[in-house]
Amino acid sequence: MGTGLNFGGAGGGPKYNRPLVLEHELTELRLLLERQAGVLLDCPQDLFTDQLAQYMEKRKVGSFADLMGRLQASESECEALLEHLLDGETAFFGHRDAFSAFERQGLPELYIRKASQTNRSLRVWSAGCSTGEEAYSIAISICEATYCHGSANWTIHILASDIRQEALTFAERGLYPAAALERVSRPQAQTYFARVGQHFLVKPRLRNLVTFTQMNLSRPAHLGRFDCIFCMGILPQFSMSQRIALAQRLHLYLEPGGYLFLGQGEKMPTVDVTFQTQNEADYVFFRKPMTAAARVGR
Repeated sequence: MGTGLNFGGAGGGPKYNRPLVLEHELTELRLLLERQAGVLLDCPQDLFTDQLAQYMEKRKVGSFADLMGRLQASESECEALLEHLLDGETAFFGHRDAFSAFERQGLPELYIRKASQTNRSLRVWSAGCSTGEEAYSIAISICEATYCHGSANWTIHILASDIRQEALTFAERGLYPAAALERVSRPQAQTYFARVGQHFLVKPRLRNLVTFTQMNLSRPAHLGRFDCIFCMGILPQFSMSQRIALAQRLHLYLEPGGYLFLGQGEKMPTVDVTFQTQNEADYVFFRKPMTAAARVGR
């Protein structure tokens, strides 16, 4: 699942003394972060400056000019600022409609199509995985499906990526409060988690299916091909040019016949590659045609 912007409401949380930031300086900062991470910070100026004030106090940065100097000199400083600005709130099976489409249409079709292969494999990417709930939800869905279809000779690999290292560290630990498992059934909780006090720890059988890695989705990467990609809440954060570039790369990264799941109501930008649309109730998802060959990046 993607991450939202952590700007909250006007009435909540402590107020910080806002730094003196001119409008053109905020514009410069937005452009810098968009260039570095592809994130389009489209939010009210007052809330933005409040968040900057919190960050500058935390990092002991004396002025906006000093902050810009640090950001321009250090990629890790950009990552730290994004860690502060981006909201990592996610939930297990949070995008219920997408998971319904994945479980009812995507997985059954993939299993049937790959049934004749000697070494049967599934490769799934959770792009913008935040604190890991989405990636582990994908793993649970696949485990449940492989049990129904017979697990012999199936190789499962889930790649989970996020730009924020702190979120990935949490995900790799795999320890969640009981409230986070609200949409996980009791049998699933017993099968895939171990209780640790008031928390639940992902068991090795699930954890071993997922590889977590830090990744900036605004930059091309050599990832290989995937049978399914989950990219929830990411496209709306990008500028239109970045959305188009990412959509083209997602097409390239999909196997022919592979599935792309976006957040509910997210629009696919107009791109020069072909996606077929499919429906599960009111949810629309996308499939790369079996005969498609991506023109981008070749």
